[in-house]
Amino acid sequence: MSQQQSGGAPAVDFKLIRPKNYFANERTFISWLQLAVTMGGLGLALLNFGGDGIRVRISAFVFETGALGLIVYAYTMFWHRAERLRRGERGTWDDRFIPIVVVIFFIFATAVNFGLTFHKKAYTPPLDNLSVVTMSWGSKAR
Repeated sequence: MSQQQSGGAPAVDFKLIRPKNYFANERTFISWLQLAVTMGGLGLALLNFGGDGIRVRISAFVFETGALGLIVYAYTMFWHRAERLRRGERGTWDDRFIPIVVVIFFIFATAVNFGLTFHKKAYTPPLDNLSVVTMSWGSKAR
């Protein structure tokens, strides 16, 4: 016969492992991975369609580094929370710091990308003795 509290309700065993908690942990992990794949896709799109040059590679590197960091974070938090679930720990499960860091990182990475793009368009190389290279056979106009 189960133990009952004073009100007639059964006693709650907080050490009980509930599958819904594990599934919630997995959903959170998959959600973070989706965001990381999106960031990685932005970096790969920059590399493939952004043209040549160091500016594009720097922007892509920033996005790819952020994506890898997010994957590492998601993996470690998934296993940390799974261990807490196995031990039956109680407490807060929310994460208030990392989502703010991710938003700030997106703003930073986008600013780097725009800054390098506009810097590239604003720069015009100096002309050598005002000579202009024409498009026909690479000869110089005289």
